[in-house]
Amino acid sequence: MGKKVQLSLINRQTVRGGEATVTRQSAEAEAFEKNGSLYLLYEDPPGEEGAAARNMIRLKDSVLELTKRGGVSTRMVFEPGMEYLTDYATPYGCLKMGILTHALEAVLEESQIHIELRYSLVSDGVPLSDCAMTIHGIFPA
Repeated sequence: MGKKVQLSLINRQTVRGGEATVTRQSAEAEAFEKNGSLYLLYEDPPGEEGAAARNMIRLKDSVLELTKRGGVSTRMVFEPGMEYLTDYATPYGCLKMGILTHALEAVLEESQIHIELRYSLVSDGVPLSDCAMTIHGIFPA
């Protein structure tokens, strides 16, 4: 059993053409370490599809993996300077996406976690959007 952590997730996405969107989410998560990796497990609230998504963030060294299972299913890998391909499965079909990570910074302390991530989404070699994600977690006293 891991420690409880209160997560705040902020996603910023700017599509080609300039339109920007920001989404914010708070969630209670379970945090634990295993084999040198930090794991954060949490759920998204039910969306349009009606099902909540179960999420797992795995951070090891300078690589972050985000796995979603539910109405939308995907496994996204973020490693600075690298591009990874992923299938982004939705109820409306599957999209093949490239994820090009520009920067990943993580600060892990006894009382909190702070992760900053910048990346671009690419489809068939064509840039679609520039994205930034902030993950901040506080361990209750």
